[in-house]
Amino acid sequence: MAKSKTIRVTPNVQKCLEELKAVVKSMPAGEKKERAEGVISYLSSTFKGKPQPGQGRACGGGRLVIK
Repeated sequence: MAKSKTIRVTPNVQKCLEELKAVVKSMPAGEKKERAEGVISYLSSTFKGKPQPGQGRACGGGRLVIK
């Protein structure tokens, strides 16, 4: 178990988030796009230092990331 609930953002991880944002912009409207936007929102706030949930599988606004 990690000692901290925050993550370290490396340049590669930041680049992956930027790529994800670009891909999601081109997605058609629908549930998958909403879920992907939830992932982006969650990752963005996490990258800004917001602590991770203790046993989190939830991704902002009740959107499920991994089932």
